[in-house]
Amino acid sequence: MKDEFPKRLKWRAEAMGHSLISFVMRKLPTKIVFRLGELLGKFIWPLMAARQRIIMRNLRILYAGKTHVVDMETLARAAFVRATANLVCSSGSSELPKGKLREMIEIENPGLMEEALAKKNGVVVLLSHMGNWELLTQLHRLFPNITKSGAFYRPLNNPILNERILKKREADGTKLFSKRDSLHQVSGFLRENGVIGILADQRAGWQGEMVPFFGRLTRASPLPGLLVRRCKSEVLALSLRTVAPGKWSARYHAVEMPYNSRNCMKALEQAMQVSFVDVFWLQERWKFYIGKGSSPRDWMGKDDARGTLPHRALIWATSAESELDLPQSCVHGDIEYEHGIDQGAGELEAIDRAKALPVDFIVIFSENPELRMEAKRLGIPVYLAADSSE
Repeated sequence: MKDEFPKRLKWRAEAMGHSLISFVMRKLPTKIVFRLGELLGKFIWPLMAARQRIIMRNLRILYAGKTHVVDMETLARAAFVRATANLVCSSGSSELPKGKLREMIEIENPGLMEEALAKKNGVVVLLSHMGNWELLTQLHRLFPNITKSGAFYRPLNNPILNERILKKREADGTKLFSKRDSLHQVSGFLRENGVIGILADQRAGWQGEMVPFFGRLTRASPLPGLLVRRCKSEVLALSLRTVAPGKWSARYHAVEMPYNSRNCMKALEQAMQVSFVDVFWLQERWKFYIGKGSSPRDWMGKDDARGTLPHRALIWATSAESELDLPQSCVHGDIEYEHGIDQGAGELEAIDRAKALPVDFIVIFSENPELRMEAKRLGIPVYLAADSSE
């Protein structure tokens, strides 16, 4: 009980802070809120070294192999500033009157949604963290034919704040589902011609299917495909771009059939390409999950899986270890290896930046605390070959 008291106190403080910020933001014109968010983003950008590295890594993958030259650092800063502005705006975008909602967002092609609804099998909408994503939960209010609207969400760690947000969403007519809910419940909702939004740009971890995403293999949630197979629903992707301070434009994107994970992620790519600067790049979307008990080959899955942008890995070894064979658990057709023989940990960042694609992981044959520390700073996982079961 003693341990619970400070935790509950923290939860209450967070909930009060959230309420206060939301109240203030709702009272201000959206244009002013957006500008304040931009100023905040510009101010804290120099202090966010770890976030800078994540954004830069994502952008390097996005633009690898492109013929035109892009100033990555300028684009990374612009994306962070825009993300901050959109995040601040989202705090004041709940409980909007319909008239205010129409002022803040326009739908470029509502006909695509109307056509999908007319088939009466429900619609799965693939969303990404893009623009003022708080508005995405309210788009159904602009469609008279949408009688049931739902979305998947991840419960917040703060139960007080989580309960409050759940009540707000449901009062607004949105049914929220979590991973704890059965597919039977979700399927029933879709069969009643419901519309369900799924944040498809989130990391799926080990449960995901390995598919290309902007040319790089990664794991994507199989949920959209599972729902479609059960319900024969339609699938659309949705983009949201900033057209002016405090104003956004939504566009639906058709998904190629069959509605499998590969085609869903392809449509999500098209949606995100509408405005890269509006995408929330602060998560490691192409994160490589390895460690004791989970090898590179385990993560990559089938050996015939290939992307147009192969994974880049380093073999970090001493001269005495240079002739050692790489364990089969580290071998995969989509992984290209480079050797770093007798190099110091301080050279790792230069090696990483020497090519367009970032280093995805490092294989070592013996423990190297200095390398591990530098790799951790740069966000690069390290795999000890001795951890292999071979």
